[in-house]
Order: sequence, then structure tokens, then C-alpha cells
Amino acid sequence: MSELNITNEDNMALMARYPDKYFDLAIVDPPYGLGNRLSNGGGKRKDDPSRLLYVDKEWDILPTKQYWDELFRVSKN
Repeated sequence: MSELNITNEDNMALMARYPDKYFDLAIVDPPYGLGNRLSNGGGKRKDDPSRLLYVDKEWDILPTKQYWDELFRVSKN
């Protein structure tokens, strides 16, 4: 049986520790950099118009070219 390790850290720091093509498959959920551009335009909730659907998050930034390059480097697929 393979070993499974779960970490809570910056993906860039984690990927830097691994050699090229180390992972058979990388399944990731990067920030999308959507800001308030959601399907409802970042507007108000329909059930309570005073509540915003989206609150800006400092982590919700577009992934950089460096991020994608590193991801493709460590993954075979």
C-alpha cells in the first residue's frame, strides 16, 4: 500500500522539494483570481439582498506562469 501524506502549506514550497515528473498525476485547486466576477457578478444574495455573495480574499489571485511551470514540472500528467 502506498503512503499518503497530507500537508497544509504553500504549493510552491511543496513542489520545490520534488524532482521533475515526480508525481504521476497532480490534482490541484489553485486560486482562480475571480475577485468579484462570479456567475452572479459578485452581487447580493437573492434570499437576503443585504448579504454579499463574495468578499474579496487576499489569496484569490491569478496563478502565475511560475506556478503553472512548476506544476507541470513535477507532474507527469
